[in-house]
Amino acid sequence: MNRVKSEEGSAIAEFVLIATPLFIPALIFFSSMQQSAKEEMTVSTLSRQSLRAFITADDLQQGHQRVRFLLDQYRKLESEGRGGDSWRHDFTYNIACGSQGCLRPGSLVELSLYRSFDLNVYDLDQLFRNENRKAAAVASGYVDKWRDEG
Repeated sequence: MNRVKSEEGSAIAEFVLIATPLFIPALIFFSSMQQSAKEEMTVSTLSRQSLRAFITADDLQQGHQRVRFLLDQYRKLESEGRGGDSWRHDFTYNIACGSQGCLRPGSLVELSLYRSFDLNVYDLDQLFRNENRKAAAVASGYVDKWRDEG
């Protein structure tokens, strides 16, 4: 009986010694993939919301102000949630308009939103290293055909 108990303990010790070095890199990999996917989803959602804020504006200046305000508010909420830690970088965006103009009724507007962020990557040489990645999303929509051109 004593011999069986000592073998059980030996099997557990072998499992821990062999499996731990294999599970840690996998855990780090899945964690970085989750962080990257979360950033992509955030940028995608913010691009749609920014586009909506832009195409409902009265003029181009107000549209850009609304987009910047929305992105600034998100950045503030995010930094409060992380205790002021700024491991993400600022947003950049481009707006492309159809041939009719940006805020004319029925015109197509496309907003491209970009954000670079730092990602912890497992590396065999250095164990961990920060890698700068960029999340991008494009949202497009039409200006309401029945809006007042004022």
